[in-house]
Amino acid sequence: MTKYTYINASNKHAVREFLFSYFRFNSVVGLAGPDINDYLKWCESRGYNNIEVWENEPSVMLKQLSEVKTPVRYRFGNILDASLSDNVLFDLDYCVSIRYMREHLQKFKDNFIMTFSTRIGVQETIDKFFEFRGETIINQIDTPGPGLRNKLFQTNLGKYLFITYFDTSAMCCFAKIS
Repeated sequence: MTKYTYINASNKHAVREFLFSYFRFNSVVGLAGPDINDYLKWCESRGYNNIEVWENEPSVMLKQLSEVKTPVRYRFGNILDASLSDNVLFDLDYCVSIRYMREHLQKFKDNFIMTFSTRIGVQETIDKFFEFRGETIINQIDTPGPGLRNKLFQTNLGKYLFITYFDTSAMCCFAKIS
C-alpha cells in the first residue's frame, strides 16, 4: 500500500525527533516521502541547511517536484548512487521489509537512520539487519518506557539505537550512532 501522507503520523514524528537528536550535522541526504515540503521544513528547523533528496519512483518524483516550495538538491535515481561523506546524516526511510535491502545495509556504514517495515517480525528484522551488515551483537540494553522504548545494540563495529513504532503499520528504525 502506498502511503499518501505522513503529516498526522505522530509516532513516526516522535521517533524521528528522538533519533535526529543524536546527530549534529548541517547536511542530510534523505528519502523525503510523500510530504516533501513537510520534510524539508522539518530538516531546516533542525539546522540542516544542505539537503539532498532522492527518489526513484517516477510518479512520486513528479508529485514531489510539482509541490516543492523551497530550493533543494533533488536527485532522481537509486539512493545507492548517493555519495558517502562523514559529515552527512543519511535519513533512509525505506518503509519496506528488510529482506531485500542487503546492498543498502552494506553501503551506508555510519551516520544513518534507516526505517523499515516489521511485517516479517521484529526479531527477523533485527537478525537480518546485523547479518547483512556482517556485525555481531556484543551487548543489548533495553530502555523501557514511558516515552520511546528503545534498544541500544553494541556490536563489534559500533552502536545502534533501535526503536519500533506503529502509526498505520508496524515499523522500526535503526540509527548508527557511533
